[in-house]
Amino acid sequence: MPVSEDEWNAGIKWETLQLRILTFLKTNRDKGFNDNEIYHGLGYTTSKDFWDILAKIANLLAINNALEILVKEGSVKAKIIKEPVIGDITYYMVV
Repeated sequence: MPVSEDEWNAGIKWETLQLRILTFLKTNRDKGFNDNEIYHGLGYTTSKDFWDILAKIANLLAINNALEILVKEGSVKAKIIKEPVIGDITYYMVV
């Protein structure tokens, strides 16, 4: 359903996922984050509801894809850190 000009003007500016991730990482320039931490840092939340879990998986895939693009273009660096219980986890930090 179309929106009125007033509704349009009241909306927030759309940003790409890559830009949202970069903004989050730049705000936290002195730390590295894994994909799950970035997910929560972008404001995503989940419950134990089946559909929320599916949405989280889809969002994490999109975040990982965006991170891969940012690493390839050189805006973000990635390092694999060995976690004691979980094993190897990739962390990301803005360049």
